Amino acid sequence: MRPSRPTASILRKACLAAALAAAAGSVFALDAGGFMRTAVDTGTTTAPANSAPGMPGRAEINRDTAPPPSHDAGAATAKQAVSDSTITTKIKTKLLSTKDLKSTGIHVKTKDGTVNVSGTVPSQEQHDMALQTIRGVEGVMSVNDSLKVSSR
Repeated sequence: MRPSRPTASILRKACLAAALAAAAGSVFALDAGGFMRTAVDTGTTTAPANSAPGMPGRAEINRDTAPPPSHDAGAATAKQAVSDSTITTKIKTKLLSTKDLKSTGIHVKTKDGTVNVSGTVPSQEQHDMALQTIRGVEGVMSVNDSLKVSSR
């Protein structure tokens, strides 16, 4: 009888166990029967740094003070980015749901509430309908129109 080959799942588990053992400072080996053996070097251990508040080894953090102003600028930028992507999503949704508007050729990008519209529409009526729809979305400050009318 021929010995069976290890499956990919078994090999992945063995590699994971080896990586975990190495990360923990253990020695990892397979014995002749294919069983995993680990040995931990207990001769030179150091105590981990204490992470409890008020204990040596951890810097005290004053949680009563406000964060530096630079954090507020980052939060405002992130909030604006979310707001811009929300406006873009609302516009695309409204364009797709507008009856009689062929919006698949319309591209929308938003930056600081200003919407940049590009692409092509089949008629001037479609162009006007698209711009009217975009201007009707909450949060739109202005619209830069680069939308072209194509008669194809």
